Amino acid sequence: MARPLRTAGRFIRRMVSHRDLDLYVLAVGALVFTLLGSAGMASAAALSSATLGLLTFLAVAQVRSRRQVAEIAETRRVTRTDVLSTDFPEDLVRRRQEARSLLLVGRSLGRTIETSRAYLRRSLVAGAHIRVLLVDPDDDGAVGVAARSSADSARVEGLRRRIRASLDELTSLQGAGGRLEVRVTTAVPTIGINALDVEYERGLVVLQHYEYKPSSEAAPILRLDRSDAAWFHHFVAEANRMWDDGEPWPPTAERAVRRAARPPFTDEFGPELVEAMSHARHLLISGVTRNTLLTKEYGRFERWLKAGRSIRFLLVDPESPAIAVAAERYYAHRSPDTTRERVQHSLGLLHELRQSTEGDIEVRLTRHPLALGLIAVDPTEETRSANTVVFGEYYTYQAPGEPKFTIRAGDSQWCDHFIQEAEALWNGAAPVDL
Repeated sequence: MARPLRTAGRFIRRMVSHRDLDLYVLAVGALVFTLLGSAGMASAAALSSATLGLLTFLAVAQVRSRRQVAEIAETRRVTRTDVLSTDFPEDLVRRRQEARSLLLVGRSLGRTIETSRAYLRRSLVAGAHIRVLLVDPDDDGAVGVAARSSADSARVEGLRRRIRASLDELTSLQGAGGRLEVRVTTAVPTIGINALDVEYERGLVVLQHYEYKPSSEAAPILRLDRSDAAWFHHFVAEANRMWDDGEPWPPTAERAVRRAARPPFTDEFGPELVEAMSHARHLLISGVTRNTLLTKEYGRFERWLKAGRSIRFLLVDPESPAIAVAAERYYAHRSPDTTRERVQHSLGLLHELRQSTEGDIEVRLTRHPLALGLIAVDPTEETRSANTVVFGEYYTYQAPGEPKFTIRAGDSQWCDHFIQEAEALWNGAAPVDL
């Protein structure tokens, strides 16, 4: 007897606390009075009163339902951008520490790797699988693109150092246990990705948009989990595609040679040479004779000097032994006398330019057998800018042609290197009285 009573009691309690109790009461009441009215067991007055009572009960139920709907709507009211943030999730560090599977994608990840080194080691010791993808520090194009979109766009070499520091930190973790894989990419990431345990139900993806030259932390930052369905899987798939196209680090000897920097030599300079010279405030030009340049561009040199440009020419001293060396090594088809005559002709043209323009032109002669001809645009401290550029041509030993190259300021430390070399040669050369 006790058991049926307990069962009945549980049933009554469930019914009383049921969220749809009002609907059940309305349904049962309506059914009962409909049957009584059909059977003639209830008067018209009783049915009318019952109908009004049920309608009142229904109105009360509707008021409660609308209030609940309004409360739900208030708590769920968000704008399209409420899912975006300027800060990383508070639990991201903890989740990374607890992750069994971790994929990090970024440009240098310098701060992340530096501050996470200890727990990355603990995770590896515990058997975690960690993958890290960074920009290839040996690819000048990729590093340049990444640096130019950062807040400090002039620090290409600074970004390269940060990437290498992260790679060194990660390399030191090899052998700690678990499975650590490191790759580099020439496809500069446009988002930073933290993909944690994405193979499991608790998977989490945190994305950081790499905005153009941010003034503070790059934003927005977006958090996604499996409840975000299609977009969660979308970004996981993108991260994996980027990973698949990366190359393992450290590179093998074969890959290291294939990825090594290669100088972009050309046979001839294009129109960019004259264009850069036309906008220069100061030119430093060095070479054995520079006869061809002066003859071809004499009219432009005349206009530039009249416009107030400063020009310096450094040529090989025609009376020095360096002329014979130049003729033998660089101009195999010419005699020392021919090379000497070309220098003298260039000096004559420079004298004419000085006399006709009264411009700011200086000439010096070096006794050093130059191995490199150079045109430096705005190389001095007073004129140095982002437009500073070096056009160089290498004087090969008894081989046809002179391989040419161009280096802009900020792209490489070699721009300053060649300018400093030219200035050292200039300082050690003898002035010519024009």
